Amino acid sequence: MIISLTGKPCSGKSTVAQVLKDKYGFKIYSVGEMFKEEASKRNMSAEEFNKFLMSDPKYDNFLDDKTKELGILWKDEDVVFDSRLAWHFIPHSFKVFLDLDDEEMAKRLANSNRVGREKYDNIEDARKTLMERFNAENKRYQKFYGINNLNLKNYDFVISSKNKTPVEIADEIYTKYKEHFKI
Repeated sequence: MIISLTGKPCSGKSTVAQVLKDKYGFKIYSVGEMFKEEASKRNMSAEEFNKFLMSDPKYDNFLDDKTKELGILWKDEDVVFDSRLAWHFIPHSFKVFLDLDDEEMAKRLANSNRVGREKYDNIEDARKTLMERFNAENKRYQKFYGINNLNLKNYDFVISSKNKTPVEIADEIYTKYKEHFKI
């Protein structure tokens, strides 16, 4: 059974997916990693690639089609799709949204040691960059798919990652996942 894991930037999606893999044996499929690889191949930042995709959705379509295909292929396996839109393209998945307030997102980004990330002079610069990227993504989703991934009614389970560890979040997700699929 599939978990589609999405949420706000810096909410811990990839870390929680890794915990679900390590602790509960799920496979991980990360659309974000594929997105970053494609941006890097074009010598673009994530923000630049987002803007590029607004005028040329060809790569988005490739990722979306791949997500749909794998969602069908892996429907009976324990897989976490770490993806902004898997909830939409895999309707039979357990749809999870990791929430986080803007200030905490900016703090996490400003203090992150992620490889290839630009450094920020202050939290406000980090917040501005995050919100520009996030808003560009949402605008693209609305333009091409007519969806709003911030509408929490789209999800089976919404959880804040602000004051919880990735293990606590993964444990709560796994409990709700089992209830959802009556495992």
